[in-house]
Amino acid sequence: MTQDEIRHPALTGEPWPVIAVRVRRDESSPRAASWRPAPHAALEDVLLPCTWPELERLAEIATGLTRARVYVTELGAAEPDRRLVLCLRGAPGAIQVEGPLTPVAEVLTARTRTATLRVAAVHREAGRPEEAQLWRARARRILKDARAARRGRSMRATSAGLPTLGRRP
Repeated sequence: MTQDEIRHPALTGEPWPVIAVRVRRDESSPRAASWRPAPHAALEDVLLPCTWPELERLAEIATGLTRARVYVTELGAAEPDRRLVLCLRGAPGAIQVEGPLTPVAEVLTARTRTATLRVAAVHREAGRPEEAQLWRARARRILKDARAARRGRSMRATSAGLPTLGRRP
């Protein structure tokens, strides 16, 4: 996360959606991450990001609209418990999460939608109804994309790279 972004709500103690990722650490810094069991890796709860570009991209990855990879990085260097956050390629200190995303895709979609709705609630409580409505519309779009993915309209619904023409492989 860059310096000009807002602080992550989890740093202030607010509840925030997490997803389980297996992480291998060397001297408290993450060295490898995986969706499935891996040697010397411990299951950790990894926070979802709090900015729209990252949440949007994670939703696209989870629903199969893109085949980009998911990464993890440390939330903040000054933080004592060294929490991790999901991020996109190019973030400082990012480590790619290995393994197939398919088993956790629905959970990631639901948690991304939950994070989006939490941001909408923060805007509503702060007296910004227009921003809250925008974030609720974004959450609705994530829901629609998830439903479309279940009907086979996603990149994940392909067989050996060939389109399935709306049918499940």
